[in-house]
Amino acid sequence: MTKELNIIAVDLTPVLPGGENGGAKIFVLELLRYLAKMHPETQFVLLTQAASHKELALLDQLNVRRLMVVGSSHVRQSAMWMPRILNRLVDRFSRLVQRVSKKVGLTNHSTFLSDMQVDLLFCPFTAPTYFEPGIPTVCTLYDLQYKTYPSFFTAEDVAHRDRVFIDACRKASFMAAISDYSRQSVITYSKYEPERTCTIPIRIAQRIAADINSNKAILTQLNLICQRYLIYPANFWQHKNHEMLLTAFGIARQMGLAKDIKLVCTGAPGARQLFLKNAAERMHLGDCIVFPGYLPETELGTLMANSLAMVFPSLYEGFGMPIIEAMAASIPVLCSNAASLPEVAGNAAIQFDPRKPTQIAEATMIAVENKNLRNQLIGAGLQRAAEFSDTGRMANEYWALFQRAIIHVKHDNLLTGAYADGWVGPSLKLHLAPTTEAKTLEIEFLLPQWLPAPCLTFQVIQGEKNQGEPLVFERGTTAKLSISVGLSGGRYQINITPTMVPAQTGQGADQRELSAKLQRCNLTSADGNHEQLFPEKVDA
Repeated sequence: MTKELNIIAVDLTPVLPGGENGGAKIFVLELLRYLAKMHPETQFVLLTQAASHKELALLDQLNVRRLMVVGSSHVRQSAMWMPRILNRLVDRFSRLVQRVSKKVGLTNHSTFLSDMQVDLLFCPFTAPTYFEPGIPTVCTLYDLQYKTYPSFFTAEDVAHRDRVFIDACRKASFMAAISDYSRQSVITYSKYEPERTCTIPIRIAQRIAADINSNKAILTQLNLICQRYLIYPANFWQHKNHEMLLTAFGIARQMGLAKDIKLVCTGAPGARQLFLKNAAERMHLGDCIVFPGYLPETELGTLMANSLAMVFPSLYEGFGMPIIEAMAASIPVLCSNAASLPEVAGNAAIQFDPRKPTQIAEATMIAVENKNLRNQLIGAGLQRAAEFSDTGRMANEYWALFQRAIIHVKHDNLLTGAYADGWVGPSLKLHLAPTTEAKTLEIEFLLPQWLPAPCLTFQVIQGEKNQGEPLVFERGTTAKLSISVGLSGGRYQINITPTMVPAQTGQGADQRELSAKLQRCNLTSADGNHEQLFPEKVDA
C-alpha cells in the first residue's frame, strides 16, 4: 500500500557554503538529485538559510524549489524562485508557497508546513527544527560522536547535540542511520524503538570522477609527482586525528620511507589547519606535508587518482565515505579500525589502531613498498566499492522509508516551545493525541520578580481559535492554568506577552527571547493518573 507524497519539505538550513559540512553535505545533495529525478510528480521544498541559498540553486528544477527561511531577505527571495510553470500541480504549489511565505519570517511559526500542505518533513541533518505535529518526519542520523568523545566538544556543543538527538528521538516517525554502527548507537543511547530506525548506507562511491589521465595542473600547482604522495581528504576536526598521522608520517620517514614521498591533507582552512601546518614545521616535515585547503571535486578527484594510497586514521566515523570513493578510484586504502570503518572497509583495506602511530607508520611502509599487496587492495577495493555505488538504490530505500512514515504516523503527546531549563519563548505549543477519556492540562509557570514587565498575559488557543479571555498574572507570582482537553486531542498554544531578552535588561548575557519559566505540565485524567510532559525525562 502506498500513499501520495505530493510535497516534501527538506530542511537544508544547516548547509554551509563550501566544505564546512564535510561529507554529509555531499551525500545529501546527491540523494536529493536522485529523489527529484526518480519522482518528478513530487514537489521538493528546500528550506534554506541566506548563507547557502544561492549555492543550492544547483538543485533547482521543475519539481525542486528553494524557500529561504533563515535570513532577512527571505520574503523577497521567496517570490523570485518560482518560475512560470503551466503544470497544474506545480501551479497549485506555487500559490500555496506565495500564501505562506509571508509567515515564514518567524522560524518558530507552528503551522507554515501545514499551510503549505506538506506531506512529509525530511531532516537530512538530523535536527527536526521545523517539526510540526501531525506531519510525518524522517531524520538521518550520522553518528553520536559526542557520546564517545565528549572532550572533542565544548560543554555547550555537547548539550546542543544531545538536545538534537533527544528531539529526533521524540519527533521522528523514522530514523535512517548511515551504518549499522550508527543504528546501534541510537539503540544503545536512547529508548527509540529499534523498529523505527533502519540502516541506509551511503551509496555514492562513483561521485568523484577520479581519472588518472585528467588535467594534472593541480599536481604542478602543489609541486606533487604522480604516485609519489599519500592523501588524506578530511576537514581538520579533532576526531580526524591529524596529529597522530603527522607523527606516524615522521616515524615512517625514520623507518626508511622514500624522501620524495609526500603527504597531502586536504580540507577547509581554519585555525586547526594553521595549527597542524605549524606542527609540521616544528617536526621538520614542512617540506613534505602539503595543505592545499578545500578543493573542488574535479581537483580532488585528480589528486586522488594520482596518489599512491589513501591513509584514513580517523578516530570516529559514522560511515567513512572517502574510503569507498578511493576504492572506486582504484586507490589502495589504509584506514583505522575504529567505529564504523571496519564495517565499511571490510577486507579491502589495511587496518590499524589509530591511537598507535607506529601501526600507522608500518601500514604506510607496507602500502608503499609491497606492490603485490597494493594490487590486491585495488582489486578488493573495486569489489567493495561496487556494493556502495548504486545511488538509485539508496534513493529508493529512502523513498520506501518515506512511505512507511506517512502510513505509520506517530500519535504522541508533544510539548514544544520550552527550553531545557524551563524558559518559554513567545508561546508554548502542545499537540495532544486522541484519547479514550477526557483529560485536563495542568500547567504551571513561574514569573520571577525581576521581570521588566509588571504583568504577563496568557492567551490559550485551541486550533486557530482563542479559548476564553486572556489571563493576566503579576510578576513574582505563579501562573496556574487548567485546560480541558476533549477526546480528539488536537493543537493547543499558549501565547505569552510581553517577552524580554535578559541581556537587554541587565540580567546576564542570555540573548534568548523569553517570557515565563515553565515549572510543570501534566496531562491528567479523572482518576488522577497523569502523564508528565514537562519536565522532560533525561533519557531520549
